[in-house]
Amino acid sequence: MSLLHHRLDERANSFPDRVVVEDEHTRLTLRQLRNSAASLATWLSQNGISKGDRVIIVARNNVMTASLIYATATVGACFVPIHPDTAPDQISYIQANSGAVMVISFVDGWVANVGGEVSALPSFEVLLNGGPIERTLMAYQPSTISEDPACLIYTSGSTGRPKGVTCLHRQMVFAVEAITAALDYREDDRIFCALPLSFDYGLYQLFLAIEAGCTLSLASPEISGLGLFRALKERRANIFPAVPALIEALAILGHRQPGRLPDLRLVTNTGAAPSPAAIKRLREAFPSVGFQLMYGLTECKRVSISPVDKDLEKPGTCGLPLKGTAISIVDEAGAPIANGEIGQIVIRGPHVMAGYWSEEALTNAVYRRRQATLVDLYSGDYGWVDDDGYLYCQGRRDDIFKIRGFRVSCSEIEAACCDVPGVVHAVMIPPGPQHRGTLFVCFSEAQFDVAAALRARLEPYKVPDRVLPITEMPKTANNKFDRRALARLLEERVAQQTITVENPYAQERSVQR
Repeated sequence: MSLLHHRLDERANSFPDRVVVEDEHTRLTLRQLRNSAASLATWLSQNGISKGDRVIIVARNNVMTASLIYATATVGACFVPIHPDTAPDQISYIQANSGAVMVISFVDGWVANVGGEVSALPSFEVLLNGGPIERTLMAYQPSTISEDPACLIYTSGSTGRPKGVTCLHRQMVFAVEAITAALDYREDDRIFCALPLSFDYGLYQLFLAIEAGCTLSLASPEISGLGLFRALKERRANIFPAVPALIEALAILGHRQPGRLPDLRLVTNTGAAPSPAAIKRLREAFPSVGFQLMYGLTECKRVSISPVDKDLEKPGTCGLPLKGTAISIVDEAGAPIANGEIGQIVIRGPHVMAGYWSEEALTNAVYRRRQATLVDLYSGDYGWVDDDGYLYCQGRRDDIFKIRGFRVSCSEIEAACCDVPGVVHAVMIPPGPQHRGTLFVCFSEAQFDVAAALRARLEPYKVPDRVLPITEMPKTANNKFDRRALARLLEERVAQQTITVENPYAQERSVQR
């Protein structure tokens, strides 16, 4: 049996002095990370945390968060990482929904709140200099088994209330091992992580660094522009896990300063697909950098990973399924369909998580049992598989809509627009009850009518009937483009300037200026 914290124990036994995680102030070896986690595990136990409890960690991108994650798992509790900018009422909801008995956050120092009583955690200096730890992490809570929850990751829901994906130890360990086997992470690599540790893509960089023998270099998720470029260079980053907004920002900066990141060799991406134009610009600026494009969702962590630069041979692919897992493409009735046909992506394997905490109806709708022990995860995402088994993600939830019977993908429209010279970002918002389908566009310099360029790249029915210029695209806390904020802009009608595309297939021909 192997639990999440056992992986740290095993690596620390083999390579105790290897630096595994750093922030702007502190660097930790595997031995130091294990020792600090052990000391915090003792503190948690002394402050009432026991097996089965849930502990909310307001997860800053620093070494203390890394230690707290492993400390919580060590005592048999379940850690609940949330973003530091999470609103108080949202924290209250997550605490009530999860039944968390402790909230750990940073307020002029790390503190734990239990029922309104606040206690200070030991400082990191005390944790590192408190003497040798005689017990391994495995010895702290021997009754913990691989079927116990290790983590609840709260992800936004369609109702606005977050839902907690329940992640068991065995599911997380399998995901870490399978992802490590597919990614081109090497010993002595430095992973530059500006993704929040509350975001599963950022969180797993910690686990992958330990598994692969890398160093995780943590940076603020708010870093951007020249600050991002400088940090990548100063920290001699080899690997850059990124979302589309970060890829596009680096592409712009790299075009201005080509070749100025000599250590960078690999960029990975998951979630929404980056525009092909951004990847092309980045390759032009950094010819030696490889790309591994992936597809995943919190409900199973990762679905597929592409071999390095396989997208050059198979444009648009997000890779092959993880080893030991299977995907199928099904129609609206849930029946499998042929290769090359678009349908819903369904996932099966040991990495399919245990469902949504305290949400039985929602769990049963997404995690569907075909037989007693066979669970299929219905992703709500659409795509297709080619004859070689490579997956192509056509669109994420709510990304695909119909116009006069035609199925249209927001991702395809966005990619076509980003291919137009002079366009930096493009985000398509599908039609809603209160608004028409609208394409938001950030221009590099002067605004221009993108209609002709879109007509040259898309079928007529795919050309949006409304395009709105926007100075800066809003982003979520995880650095993704904030589609909800853009939809609110439409509903509140705050956009003032409209470029109209004369589209005979448009649902609505009238134009508001």
